[in-house]
Amino acid sequence: LENYGLASYFAFVTILTIAVVLMPVTVMPLIPVAASVLGPLPTALLSIVGWTLGGSIAFLLARYLGRPVLARFISFAAIDRIEAKIPPQSHFWMVVLLRLTLPVDVASYALGLTKSLSFASYFAATVVGVSWFSFAFAYMGDAFFTGNKIVLLELVLISLGVFVFAWYILKQQRRDK
Repeated sequence: LENYGLASYFAFVTILTIAVVLMPVTVMPLIPVAASVLGPLPTALLSIVGWTLGGSIAFLLARYLGRPVLARFISFAAIDRIEAKIPPQSHFWMVVLLRLTLPVDVASYALGLTKSLSFASYFAATVVGVSWFSFAFAYMGDAFFTGNKIVLLELVLISLGVFVFAWYILKQQRRDK
């Protein structure tokens, strides 16, 4: 894909988008390769686009198809009670934190089943939430292929810290409810 210019960018975003929508498909091994071919900055930016686009499609599928179909078989009463306890002004940050702790596909489908989360809030929080790991994975991949062990270790440790911090905040929020 190195010599295909914009077509390689489009292919990478399409692959990420499809991987999120189809859930069991992972693209994690592709990100370091893309970073070595396309460069870490374009890979990071394209990852944000692909994960946000795929997550948005998954969210909308769950919202408009999944919830009505599942409602025929299960009760959403428990989910609706939990959702009612989350103040609307905290939706944005909750989605950001979920993005830092859960795979994009799982969280997108789950969040699409909610009623009160607006698509605009979901979309903005997704862009913010996937940004750290988009950059981290792209630059980790570049550091791996260039043999820069110090940068690789730093990014792994910082990413682990970001994940643990977000997980801790979510755990505290859950305990407070």
